[in-house]
Amino acid sequence: MLMGQSTVIPRVIVMFEQRNFEGAKNLLSGIKEGSADYAESLYYDGRIAVEEKKYDLSVERFEEAIRVNPKNIEYHNWLGVMYGVVAMNSGKLKQAYLAPKIKSEFEIAASIDPNNLPTQWGLITYYCQAPGFLGGSWDKALACAQVITRNDKAQGIRAYALVHAAQNKKELAEKEYIEAIRLEPANCEHVFALAQFYNDQKQYDKAFRLYDDFMNKNPRNMVVSYHVGQVSAQSGLQTEKGITCLNKYLAYTPKPNEPGHSDANLGLAMIYEKKGDKAMAKRYYQKTLQLYPGMKEAVEGLGRVN
Repeated sequence: MLMGQSTVIPRVIVMFEQRNFEGAKNLLSGIKEGSADYAESLYYDGRIAVEEKKYDLSVERFEEAIRVNPKNIEYHNWLGVMYGVVAMNSGKLKQAYLAPKIKSEFEIAASIDPNNLPTQWGLITYYCQAPGFLGGSWDKALACAQVITRNDKAQGIRAYALVHAAQNKKELAEKEYIEAIRLEPANCEHVFALAQFYNDQKQYDKAFRLYDDFMNKNPRNMVVSYHVGQVSAQSGLQTEKGITCLNKYLAYTPKPNEPGHSDANLGLAMIYEKKGDKAMAKRYYQKTLQLYPGMKEAVEGLGRVN
C-alpha cells in the first residue's frame, strides 16, 4: 500500500475476501483519479471483474492500474494471467495477438523482482505452452524452475514436473510430483497438481485415490470435493460420488481464486450428460449460463442435450 493511503482499501479487501463485491464496488466508486488509492482501486476492481467472469473488463482495469503504478509486480502478474484467460476463449488470430502480451507482462514483472514465485510460475506456464515462434522455450522454462527451486525446494520440484510433463517425460514428471508431496504432504497445490497430471493422462483411478486420501485427511477442504467432481465429469466414472461432491461444493461459498459455482454446475451438467440424463444435464447447463453467460463449454453442452 502506498504512503498516505486512506482506510478505504483495507475495507475493500475485507469485503472482497468475504465476496461482498457490491459493497466493495460501492467503496471503490468513491476513489478518484489522483488519489493515493487509485491504482489499488483499479486493481481490486479488476479482481472483482475476474470473480464475476467479466474478463475483458478485468484486463482494462489491470492495464489502467499498471499505467498508474508500473512497478507493481502483482498488477503485471494478474494482467498476464488474464490475457491468457481471454486468449483461451478466443480464436487463433486473437490468441496470436495476445501471446506476446502475456509473455511481456510476466517478463516485466521478472525484471522488477526475478525471485517473485507467481511471476516465475506465469513464465514457466507460458514457455511450456507457447509454440517456439511465439516465444515458447524448454530452456527458459527449465531456467524458471531453477529460480523457483532456489526459493522453495518443493515448489521447484513441482515446477520441474510441469516442464517434464509438457515434454511427455511422464515417468520423470510423476516421480517429481510425488517427491514434492513427500516434502510437503499437507500442501494441497502439490496434491492437486499430481492429480491433474493423472487426470490428463486418463489415469482416473489414481486421481480418485489421491483426492480421496487428501479428502480423508483434510475434510474441511471443500476445493478437493470440487476436483473429485471434475474428474468424474471428465471420465464418466464414479458419477454418484461426483454428483455428491459437486453438490457439497455448491453448498459452500468459494473464496476468491477458488473455482466458482458456474464451474461446479458445469461439472454436474457433464456428469448427467454422460449418464444419459438429458433433462438434468440441460438444467445444469442452463444454471451455468445464468452464472457465466456465454461460457463456451456450457453453450456447446446445451446444444447437445436440447
